[in-house]
This record gives sequence, structure tokens and C-alpha cells, in this order.
Amino acid sequence: MHFSRYAALAAIITVLALTLFAVACGGPQTEPAAAPTAPTEPADTVAAATATATAPAPAAAPAHTATAAATARPTVAATATPAAAPTTAPAEEPAATADGVAVFTLAEGAIARYKVEEVLARTGFKVATGETTDVSGRIAVDAEGNIVTGESSIVVQAATLRTDSNRRDGYVRNRTLETDTYPEVVFRPTAVDGLPPSLADANGAVEFTIAGDLTIRDQTRPVTWNVAADFAGDGAVTGQASVEFTFDDFGMDKPRVAVVLSVEDTIRLELDFVGTVAPR
Repeated sequence: MHFSRYAALAAIITVLALTLFAVACGGPQTEPAAAPTAPTEPADTVAAATATATAPAPAAAPAHTATAAATARPTVAATATPAAAPTTAPAEEPAATADGVAVFTLAEGAIARYKVEEVLARTGFKVATGETTDVSGRIAVDAEGNIVTGESSIVVQAATLRTDSNRRDGYVRNRTLETDTYPEVVFRPTAVDGLPPSLADANGAVEFTIAGDLTIRDQTRPVTWNVAADFAGDGAVTGQASVEFTFDDFGMDKPRVAVVLSVEDTIRLELDFVGTVAPR
């Protein structure tokens, strides 16, 4: 009896132990199966995420539009700048030089003078020299080397000529040149020989001649000047021009005063010139 109780108790304990073992081994397998099922709920979330991932596609369009807009602006600005300035500025220059005319203009520092040989009672032979800086003018030459006569002349204010003798100066002004009536000596060039076809191309030392009409008082005669010029290449020109003629050529009286024994018939005119050459 006693033994039967112990056997029954042992059997109960064995059953309980087996039950606990089964729970320990089988229980976890059942619960994890339910756990994976839980993520099924995010199906909506996944759909939302998918919708969100699809949504950015339109966002790319604004980026492209912004890039296009940014590109469009520089293009307009770059076009506007060159179009305004370069088109206007160069248009003037060709117009100014289209006829190919170059103009030599006398500048400050030019000197006009006359020279006459004479023999004085006390000192003997002498070259009387009268000078003035009151000289102005210009000479225009076209692309073929022809003088533009309507725009070319050299003018000397005769009354301002001075020598070393007031008596001589008075005689020349009142009797020889009659400056009260004819205040200017004028040379109007008509042709040039020995220059490059274009005056603007002249460079270095050049010798040439200029022919034209010289007017003294009321007499005009054709003369030819010999010219030695130095063209600096930057538009500056210096040199000397000279011509000779007689008193009789222009109907002028030779100076006759007590101290002057004789006067040569030849008069030499000189022009020490300083000036510039530039397109008209």
C-alpha cells in the first residue's frame, strides 16, 4: 500500500516534469510564429513609403526648370553687353577715314622767315633775315597722293615779320609788302611729288616737293617748295621747306635806304615746321 502511494506520486511527478519540458520546448515556437505576423500591419506604411518614393519624380522637374532659368539669364546678359558697345564704336572710325584723306596741321613752334642778301655801307655783306611765329595752316592729301586744294593753305601774318633793324622792318612793311592793305602772305598747294601714296604711311626722313600758288600783296605766282621732313611714325612731323623767287616776280620794290648799298634780287622763303599728320 505504501509502495502503491509512492508509485502513484512518482508517476504524477513524472507527468508534471514531461509537461513542463514540453512547454519549455514547444512554447517558444508557437509565440514567434505570431510575432512575424505583426509586421503585416505596415502594409499601409509600405504603400505610403512607396507613394512617397514615387512622389520625388516631379521634384526633379523644378530643379531642371531652375537650372534652365539660371542658364537663360546669363545668356541674355552676355548677349546684351557685346551688342551695344562694339557695334556703335567701330562704326564711327571707318566713316571718319573712309575717304583716305590725311591732314598735316602746323603746330606751335613753326617759324616762317625770309632771307635777302645785302651790302651795307658800314658792315659790308649781310643776309637780312626776318622771322615770325605767326604762321598757321594745313595740307590735306588723299589716298592717291593728291592735294585736296579746298582744304589746304599756309598763311603768314606779314606784319609780324621782324629783323635786327627797325628801319628795315618799317620799309618792308610799308613799301615792300604793304601790310596795311595785304596783311597775309598765303601759299595754296596744288600738287605734291615724292611722298608715299598715303601721307599717313610716310615714315623717317623724306625729301619731296610741293607745288602751288603763292600770293604776296595782290600778286599770285606758281612756285615749288623743296621739303625735307622727318616723319616720327606716331603722327609727329618736323622739317624745313624753302623756295626762292625775285622781287620782280611779285612786282615788289627792293629796299632803298641810305645805309644799304645794294640788295640781291633773290628772296628766299623758309618754313621751319612742326606739326602732326592725322586722318581727316
